[in-house]
Amino acid sequence: MSNRLIRDALIASCIFIGGFYLFTHRPMIYEFIGLHPQDIVDARTARAQTEAAVPAKITTVRLGGSATSIRKAKDGQFWTDARVNTGYVNFLVDTGASIIALTPADARKVGLDPENLDYTATINTASGQTKGAPVVLKFVAVGNVSVRNVRAVIIPQGLTHSLLGMSFLGELQRVEASRDILILRQ
Repeated sequence: MSNRLIRDALIASCIFIGGFYLFTHRPMIYEFIGLHPQDIVDARTARAQTEAAVPAKITTVRLGGSATSIRKAKDGQFWTDARVNTGYVNFLVDTGASIIALTPADARKVGLDPENLDYTATINTASGQTKGAPVVLKFVAVGNVSVRNVRAVIIPQGLTHSLLGMSFLGELQRVEASRDILILRQ
């Protein structure tokens, strides 16, 4: 009986000491795993503001500095409005897309003329291969995060919405994903 009591006391002591060590060294641990406590506070604040003030589909919130959070929509996807050149486009964030893909309608919104472009690029999509017109977007901004001279392609048929692909996301310092929030950092 006393051996069990000693064992249980040692286990409880180890758990307490380990927890105390982790608590007192949390800034070092946060830095090691790339997490910053202010990010959690900002994300929670942004989530609360988003739920109260932003329509359910688009939930992009500017965080401090050059970071932006995007909340998952009810359809399970991350949608965001982005400023592209001088217009705005509603994008589906797609880490599987190697490049930004624009519909012809969205290309017109940002000052491009889809009828006068050269559709020379071969694009591999989930539906198969298609042709697209390669372009360079002067400016793409999602909340506080912006990138200049971003490669994109206009796809004339088969694309129901524009995709925010890796030609934008890959230029960022970090893209952090959790179950419900995507944080973009520049």
